[in-house]
Amino acid sequence: MSEIKPPYQDLQSNNPENRHPCTKVWRALLWLGGALTFIRNFIANTVMLLIVLLAVIAIQAVNSFKDEATAVISGQGSLEPLVPNAEILYLPLSGSIAEIPFGSSQFAAIYRELNANLSGQDEHDLQAIEQALTFAAYDDDIKYVLLDLEGLGPISQSMAERIGQKLQLLKTEGKETAVTATTYSQGAYLIAVNAQQIYLDPLGAIDLKGIALSSLYFKGLIDNLKLTPYIFRAGHFKSAVEPFTRDSMSPDVKAEYQQLAQGLWQQYERALEVRQPLRGTTVLPEASAFIAALERYHGDTALMQKEMGLVDSLKSKAELLSDLSRRFGQSTHDRFMPQLVDYRDYLNLFTQESGPQEQIAIVYGVGEIIKQGQTALDFSADNIIGVLNDLGQNPAVKAIVLYINSPGGMADASEQMRRKLERLRNSGVKVVTAIQGMGASGAYWTATASDKIIATPSSLIGSIGVFSIGVGAHELLNSLGVYQDGTATHEFATMPAAEPMNPAQQQRLALSVEHTYKTFIDLVSASRRLKPSDYQTYAEGQVFLADEAKMLGLIDDVGTLEDAIARAAALAGGSVDDFSIVPALPQTDERLSALERFIFRRAAAYLPSDALQLLLTLTQGSAGALGAETAARGQLELLGPLQEPLL
Repeated sequence: MSEIKPPYQDLQSNNPENRHPCTKVWRALLWLGGALTFIRNFIANTVMLLIVLLAVIAIQAVNSFKDEATAVISGQGSLEPLVPNAEILYLPLSGSIAEIPFGSSQFAAIYRELNANLSGQDEHDLQAIEQALTFAAYDDDIKYVLLDLEGLGPISQSMAERIGQKLQLLKTEGKETAVTATTYSQGAYLIAVNAQQIYLDPLGAIDLKGIALSSLYFKGLIDNLKLTPYIFRAGHFKSAVEPFTRDSMSPDVKAEYQQLAQGLWQQYERALEVRQPLRGTTVLPEASAFIAALERYHGDTALMQKEMGLVDSLKSKAELLSDLSRRFGQSTHDRFMPQLVDYRDYLNLFTQESGPQEQIAIVYGVGEIIKQGQTALDFSADNIIGVLNDLGQNPAVKAIVLYINSPGGMADASEQMRRKLERLRNSGVKVVTAIQGMGASGAYWTATASDKIIATPSSLIGSIGVFSIGVGAHELLNSLGVYQDGTATHEFATMPAAEPMNPAQQQRLALSVEHTYKTFIDLVSASRRLKPSDYQTYAEGQVFLADEAKMLGLIDDVGTLEDAIARAAALAGGSVDDFSIVPALPQTDERLSALERFIFRRAAAYLPSDALQLLLTLTQGSAGALGAETAARGQLELLGPLQEPLL
């Protein structure tokens, strides 16, 4: 009996197509085509869904971004929400105070918040603080102004005095003013002396310690590492190179620094005399006398300083706020808290009125001068020239106030900015430089293009000198078995790495520095009507306080930023009331691509703060890398010998 085979076996054996060798290949191709179609449809549908999702997120993000930016602009950390009818204006100034006004865009607000997250500190706008205090002076609803100076970061004397002047205005207009802190830094106390009442926590102190100007010296380290410093300088007092050539400060520079430190401290003590009990008083006795007095008070610094007249009352912030709540009404959130309004919320109550059509623009140059800025607020040639180009195309701008607080920097960047300012002057725009703390070296080079230069009393001015520095590592490399050899068509063609710089190259750099120094002297002598032959009295790298700089002819007057603005208005043919005073700032988000701006704006509403910090770091890069690269190139530098002392 024959075996019966299943039907499928008959089909397999009897179908000629199935017996063909290409059957399996054909079926594989059909399967592959179906798979590709599925994948294509899946990708298309997924992309469509993503587009729809992004559109929904974008619509939601616009609204949430506006809300978040408004919250950032109005300030964080206020004690309670906005109270429009509050009689107390409250300024919690913990953190840093920025000289350059904040940008007004929503992106700038979020950008500030990200930077604050990275630094872990709040940042305040000096101009906003001044505006709030000015508004309060003429606001009948505000009766009491309280500044909380606990945690205030380092601040220059010029900035502290600007806030102090506004406190004096409040006093003139009949407002009560007070300050509170557990510990007052020297800068915070310079603000505090302008208030009517200074409250100090019983466990706190005023941290008065004087002024020190010092540097670290690396010659021993350089010798131990077998490195060779190549240093070229012009100017006897150009001390920026000393840390690489000495183990200690040279006698001439030490004498110069001692004179500067004494002058700065005398300026500080004179500024404190605005407080009646401190007139004719030594606020910081010699160390032995201070310790002897502290022993009499059994180590109670707060009580000792109260008896010395430095403060009015020993009272904690909590006690002060409780007292104010009884005087001015309790907060709806906490019966121990008064009704008050944070200064950032307070500013939002005012609408900015349009002023006169003609303008005086304030251009800000703060920090070291570089060619290419990593941020829009860097004192860099590309930033400043971009701003000046915009101002030059605006016929409403009649004058420019160049706000400077800088130790100097790169020579070619300083010259580029000077030339642009000179072209603006030649076109009829008046230029006044306001030195607000430090206008040294490259910063002063740039200022020579001004019609007038005005500096605050504590400003450091000058450092007219030049240097170039580089480090050779040939001894170190040779000791490790690394050598350099080859051929070149010219002595300047070889870049020395494992061999010393040849004498011709060194002489070339030395002559370049000397030429730049001569150019610097010629610029100063021509712009300030000084004799080039007298350069040793005003140049040679020396630094001067404002009074001496005026005597030497390096500046026109000693005064405030407001004085500089008034001078610019006069040069432009009017008074301050005839002009709108506008800060000229680069847009913070112009340095980011459209994609980066999109990411930041959306991420601000949807990502956690840690992710935002990482995003900011990745997109902006490392500022330290630029400094290292600049130093390695051995650029000609116009730098002051020291940074402005912070109090």
